[in-house]
Amino acid sequence: MYGANTGRKLCVALAGNPEPSGNNFQIYMDLPGRTGVPDGTPLPDITGPGTVFDPNDPAKNYGGTKLDMEVDAAFAMQGSGDVQAAVFSSATSATAKSLGGGAAILTDGTVNPFPASETTGAYALFAGTQVAYMASPTNMDGNPGSQNSGGAGSLAFEMDFDNAAMGLPSGASIVHLLAAYVSGDGYWSSDVIPEVTGNANNNLGFRPDFSALAGTQSATLNVVLGTRQADEAVVAMSVFPNPAQGLSTISYRVLGGAQPVAVVVSDLVGRQAKTLLSQTQSAGIHDLKVQTGDLAAGTYLVKVQVGDKVATRKLVVE
Repeated sequence: MYGANTGRKLCVALAGNPEPSGNNFQIYMDLPGRTGVPDGTPLPDITGPGTVFDPNDPAKNYGGTKLDMEVDAAFAMQGSGDVQAAVFSSATSATAKSLGGGAAILTDGTVNPFPASETTGAYALFAGTQVAYMASPTNMDGNPGSQNSGGAGSLAFEMDFDNAAMGLPSGASIVHLLAAYVSGDGYWSSDVIPEVTGNANNNLGFRPDFSALAGTQSATLNVVLGTRQADEAVVAMSVFPNPAQGLSTISYRVLGGAQPVAVVVSDLVGRQAKTLLSQTQSAGIHDLKVQTGDLAAGTYLVKVQVGDKVATRKLVVE
């Protein structure tokens, strides 16, 4: 799963290919400024006949699933090309529908905007959303990403959400995401992002309880809509897992040749807690492993400066 943002769009991509048999990609979203289902609270039954969120067998409804984050909305893409959305208006109410107006999206990489008539009312947060999907001719065997774990060249499902419709505030905000691969009857496979620590290939079954599983299945995407956006886009910084228990990884990019890099952790009032790195590094993506055991539990700021470009992320230590 990849995430990025521009001044107008929140962009998310899932590398891979859902099978045409009804299995589907799903993305669950915690959006700032909205109130849905609190983390660790069972999802309500989702009403939406004909969608993957409301299977024909009521015993397999998504109601009862518990996530590690608040859930405000969800997005699903079937191998057949149908794209569906669910909206959680409270801890006890959720609805789902197809956003294509009855038409499957094109699977040749063409950009597919949704009809305005399908993104009204509870689904207005998806107004202006467009998607693109490039299907593999031979399922995963024909996807170049199957050889490099979803790296460059992978076929993928891409989503561009409209910041204004999503209600993302100006300045910096955080969106939490969980991606999953789920069967047409609501059976969760082992494939979720972030991964379940130590789970290997054990399928999660019906109505998994992520709050009882190892790790935190909630990826953090920092959305910057202000003047810092250009620097943030250049540095392309991320921190994971976050919250961290003992170890975290800071990923960032050095662009345009070797440059001096400084990585510093400070508290929320700017007092420096530790310097993690201060050296010149070559161009490319770098991962810096951080032992957090010597930091007291709490929230910190991690600042990465590459040349004259600066990016900052919060890091929660548990």
